[in-house]
Amino acid sequence: MIESRCGILCSKCEYVQKMNCKGCLAIDKPFWGVCDVKLCCESREHDYCGQCLDFPCEVLNEYSYAGEPDGDDGKRIETCRKWAVAEINTFNPAKFIAAVAGQDADTLRNFFTPEAIIYWHDSNEQFTVAEYIRANCEYPDTWNGEVIHTAKNSIGMFIVSKIFSNDVTVFVTSILTLTNGKISRADEYYADFNNDIPQWRKNMNIGKPIS
Repeated sequence: MIESRCGILCSKCEYVQKMNCKGCLAIDKPFWGVCDVKLCCESREHDYCGQCLDFPCEVLNEYSYAGEPDGDDGKRIETCRKWAVAEINTFNPAKFIAAVAGQDADTLRNFFTPEAIIYWHDSNEQFTVAEYIRANCEYPDTWNGEVIHTAKNSIGMFIVSKIFSNDVTVFVTSILTLTNGKISRADEYYADFNNDIPQWRKNMNIGKPIS
C-alpha cells in the first residue's frame, strides 16, 4: 500500500498524531511548508516517486540523505523500490503476449493506462492505446505467441517473445514502463526469424543450437 509520495511510511510517523497530519497523499499543503518532492511527484502525475523514470532523482536523494531530523539514510528510497516491485509483480507477461498474439482487443486494453504511448521503432510509428490496439488486432493472419525471456527493473519489465503464424515468425523485444501495474509506455523492436546460419560462420565451427 502506497503511503506517501517519497516513500516515508506515514503509518509509522510521529507527526500523524502530533500534528494531526493525514499524509501527503491526502493534503494539499504540508504543515512543514513546501515539499519539493511532493510538488515534483504530483506535477508528473505519479502516485509516488518510484513510478518516475528519473527515480531516484537528485531531489529525492537530497531529502533522504539530509541527515536528522528530516533524512532517513535512504530508507524511503528503498520503500519506493519495494512499492514499484509490488506493482510490477501484478503484471502477467504471458497473458499480455497471449492477448497480443490472439488479437484480443478487450483484454489487451486492460494492460494499458489510458494515456499510454506505444513505440514501434522499426517502422518509426507512435501510437495511442486505441491506435495500437487497432494496428495489432487488424493485422492480417492468425497468430500465436510465447514468452521466451523476461527481466524486471525498478520501473518496468523487458519481454522477449516469439510471435508466429503458419507463414511468418518474428521475435519481439518489448521494453515496458509500468505504472500501477499497467503499461504507461512500450518500446518494441521486431526481428525476423531465420533458421539459416551463414556459411562463413558454419566454417568457424563455433556455437551450438539454443534449443
